[in-house]
Amino acid sequence: MPGEEGVGRDGGAKLRFGVVTGYPQEDPTSRSLLRACASLGTATALAPASIGVEVDGGDGIRLRFGQLPVEEFDVLLLLRGLGPGGDFDVQLLAYRLLEEEGHLVINSLDALLSARDKLRTGALLARAGVPTPPAVVVQQPGDLAAAFARVGSPAIAKPQWGSLGDGIELLGDDERGRARAARLLEERGAIYLQAFVDHGGRDLRLFVVGDRVEAAMERRAPPDELRTNLQIGGVATEIHPDRELREIAVRAARAIGLDWAGVDVAIGPAGPTVLEVNGSPGWEGIDRTTRRDMGQAIAWHAARRANESTESGTRVEGGE
Repeated sequence: MPGEEGVGRDGGAKLRFGVVTGYPQEDPTSRSLLRACASLGTATALAPASIGVEVDGGDGIRLRFGQLPVEEFDVLLLLRGLGPGGDFDVQLLAYRLLEEEGHLVINSLDALLSARDKLRTGALLARAGVPTPPAVVVQQPGDLAAAFARVGSPAIAKPQWGSLGDGIELLGDDERGRARAARLLEERGAIYLQAFVDHGGRDLRLFVVGDRVEAAMERRAPPDELRTNLQIGGVATEIHPDRELREIAVRAARAIGLDWAGVDVAIGPAGPTVLEVNGSPGWEGIDRTTRRDMGQAIAWHAARRANESTESGTRVEGGE
C-alpha cells in the first residue's frame, strides 16, 4: 500500500471519510475504522440520530448529519447505522436516499439488509452457486413435517433476522423437537430451518474486503455449545485458507453485494459450505488472532472506491 501522503482528492486535498456509527467510543470496531480512515485523510464519526432530510420542490433533496451536508464527504461507511436515539425507519430511509442521490455509501443498505435476512442470504447464495446448507421457511404448523423431511434431522432453527448466532437451536425430528419448532413458529410467525452441518464444533471465519480475503481464523465452540462465536467463549486460531476457500468467501460476499463481510464457513462431510454472511462484523477478535488490521484494509478499499467514483473525482496516488 502507498504511504499516507499518497492519498488525496482533486489532485491534492485529503479524502474525507464519514463513518456512520452510533457508538464511536464504546465500539472497538468503530474506533478501529475511524483511526484507519484518519490515517488516510479526515475521518468524522456521524451519529445515525443526527441525520436530517429536507425535501424542497425547487432544490430537490438535501441530507445532513447535524450541520454537515453530506457533500462534505467523499465516501460514507455505514458501520453501526442504527441508534442510539432517533427513529430507525427514518435512518434506513435516509441511507436509501443517500444512495439514490448518488452518494458513495459502503456497505450499501440493501446489502446489509440482505445479510441480516437468513432467507434472502440463502437465496442469493444459492442463485450465485455458492455452497450453502439446504433451508426451509414455513409459516404453518402443518408444514413442519415436510420441512424436517427436506432438511433432515437434526436441523438448525434460526430467527430469520439477526446475526451473532443469537436464538439458534438444534432440533430433532422427534416429538420434543417438533413441539419446540411449533412453539417457535407460533412465537415468530415463521420458522427458518437449516440443514445441520456436522463440523465437529469448528468453523472458519474469513474476512473479505473487496475481492480479497484479508484474514481468516478457525473458531472452536466452547463445551456444550453449538455456536463458535468468540463473544461466548469460542477459541480462535489463525489459518491460511486455500484458494478454494478464498474463492468461496469472496463469491459469498459478492453475492450479497457487500464491500466487506465476515463469511462463516463449515467444513462438513460434503466439503466447505457457507453458514452465514455477516455484513456488520466486528473485527477485534480476528485482528487480535491474526495480528492484521481490518480497519486499515477497509479504509484503503473505501479510498479505492472513492477514487473510482466519477462523482467525487478522487485520486489515490500510486494506488493499486
